Amino acid sequence: MGNSSSAQRARLLAELRNRTEGITMLEAHKLGILRVGARIFELRRRGFRIATHWCVDHDSEGRPHRVARYILLAGGPQE
Repeated sequence: MGNSSSAQRARLLAELRNRTEGITMLEAHKLGILRVGARIFELRRRGFRIATHWCVDHDSEGRPHRVARYILLAGGPQE
C-alpha cells in the first residue's frame, strides 16, 4: 500500500476499526499518516462518525504533547 491520501485513509480506517480506544495523532504518524486531521476530515465527509478527544501523549523522546485521539463511533458506513 502506498502513501497516497486514499492509502492513508484506508490505513487509518483499518486502525480505527481495530482499536476500540482510538488512535492519537502521534500513533498515526508512526503509520506514515502525517496529515491526520485531513484524513479524518475526508473520512467524516464519507459518512464515518469519528469523535475527537484531546489528551496528552508522549513522543519517542518521552516529551508530552497535547494531541487529538480519534475514536470511530457506531452508525457510519460499513465499507
